[in-house]
Amino acid sequence: MAKETRDDLSRLVKAQRAELGMSLSQVVEASGDPDLNGSWINRLELGQLKEVPKRQRLEALARGLRLPFQLVARAAAAQFMGVESAEPEWSSDGSVQIVVARMNELDAEGRRELAEVAEIFARRFARELADPQE
Repeated sequence: MAKETRDDLSRLVKAQRAELGMSLSQVVEASGDPDLNGSWINRLELGQLKEVPKRQRLEALARGLRLPFQLVARAAAAQFMGVESAEPEWSSDGSVQIVVARMNELDAEGRRELAEVAEIFARRFARELADPQE
């Protein structure tokens, strides 16, 4: 049986960089790590890295891409070590994971507002399932 190739971190990095409209060099600059370079990020995005990135590298990558470290670390663990997160992956683009990972950064009012928005979308989705002609 062939070993499944994981690309969790590669997809996350590529998607976030595209979302932010950042070049490789802009990510490097934003990371604040003089040892991080665009070539390494490019190889990561292409799935060409074989060794698990060190914590310092993942922290720099998270800073450069404006992502929570926990999200980057989970994606790295999945890709390089086959470790599954206890949390489900809700969206293929990672956007829902990013929102959930940043929940601790919100105050009580922000969490309440986000919950209201989620309820609006849930009700809309339920209506569309009930009557797809709407």
